[in-house]
Amino acid sequence: MRIPTTYALFLALISIASVAHATTISDVAVSDTTATSTTITWKTDIKADATVNYGLTPDVGLARYPLFDKSTHSLTIDDLEPATTYYFRVTSSDAEGNRATTAGYVFTTVSSNTTPETAQIRDQTERAITERILEDLEKITSPQAITTIAEAVKEVAGDILKPPTILGATRVIAYEDTAEFTWTTDRASNSMIYLVPEGEYDENAADPYTIAQGDPNDFVTRHVITVIGLEPSTTYHFKAVSEDELGLASETLDDTFRTRSQLPSVGNISVTRVQETSAVVNWTTPVPAKGVVEFRNMRTNQVKSAGIPVFATNQSLQLTGLEYGTRYTAMITATNEDGENSESTPFSFVTVRDVLAPAISKVNNESTLFPGEDTKIQTILSWETDEPSICQVFYIQGLVLPDGETGDALQKEPNPTTAHTQVVVGFAPATVYKFWMFCADEAGNESRSEDFVLITPVKEKNIIDIILENFEGTFGWLKNIG
Repeated sequence: MRIPTTYALFLALISIASVAHATTISDVAVSDTTATSTTITWKTDIKADATVNYGLTPDVGLARYPLFDKSTHSLTIDDLEPATTYYFRVTSSDAEGNRATTAGYVFTTVSSNTTPETAQIRDQTERAITERILEDLEKITSPQAITTIAEAVKEVAGDILKPPTILGATRVIAYEDTAEFTWTTDRASNSMIYLVPEGEYDENAADPYTIAQGDPNDFVTRHVITVIGLEPSTTYHFKAVSEDELGLASETLDDTFRTRSQLPSVGNISVTRVQETSAVVNWTTPVPAKGVVEFRNMRTNQVKSAGIPVFATNQSLQLTGLEYGTRYTAMITATNEDGENSESTPFSFVTVRDVLAPAISKVNNESTLFPGEDTKIQTILSWETDEPSICQVFYIQGLVLPDGETGDALQKEPNPTTAHTQVVVGFAPATVYKFWMFCADEAGNESRSEDFVLITPVKEKNIIDIILENFEGTFGWLKNIG
């Protein structure tokens, strides 16, 4: 069957209509905007014409390229007003009349007299408005007009030119020698912390803070500042300050925080004077601390402890009541003045038979003369041993001990100790003495110190003695008097 020509043409039109579709617009962009012109570009998926509707309000005007020969479109709009915001939308139609239109877009022309000050205004629309106002101000010559504008600017500035508001309290996290400060503001501003140790704080001073740390050039709303170089276990006064780019600042009220104490880390552990039933444990800490030594008998698993209640950086503690020939493990717990603890790594030692003699050190003497009819000399001798010992002092007048003699001796000490003191009251004035001591520990190990020399004070002369000595020097016969 043959289809009539008219009907075939009708089917062809239906077929063309079924595949026709509205063009699609993409990649709309604004470029090369000046004070009086701008260029708008976009693409269509098929060749079409180009139309731009634009104006000072969303009710826009028209600029058109009427040919249907491009899929990449560019229209330049001239004779625009400087520093002005325009609205626009683009439209493209193909040769069959299929049309596509975008939603609304906005662009702002630049000012014809942009200054460094207006260039700092970040918002493009507000910058354009500002530049347009400045241009219009140059045309005003009436004092009344200037006064009216000034009053309006003053009223608006009162609402806008307010310092940034610090929201809530400043959060402080303090460590030994640093502290982290966190706060927020309602608009971008810089971050500064001012502080001073409590002992130096003067609330009546114009500026009581001696330390300033922060970032004056970073304008943010969330502020995080870490202050370094602080002293441990110290109370500080501080305030947080935020200043915006116009120099308007807000600050918090004075507040305080305290840095943490330095932990008493235990170091330089040594075990000395290990004997049959005792041992001396030595250690150091960077800050004054008291210590407790906990020690375990590895044979019986019995645990004991001993401590030193004195705060010091160098500690030495004798453990007693140990069993001979036994291994012990121990650990030291040091506590600083703020009650914070540090534990040492475990260490061990084995008790052995004591074969070491006590070491004698820090020997000292001090003599005092008590004048009167019977001149008396009091001499105090002192020394230390590294383990509890019983000592006895020996001495002679002069420097040479005759053969076969042992010298004079003071009474032997009654109880073993590490700090020893003996008082001598029988020495003559202005006389040289040599002395030494013998010491024995509880295991019977003995040691002898080196020899020491002392000279007792000279007896003071009374006035009669001085007169007689002067006459004796002048008249030799006086030496026979008496």
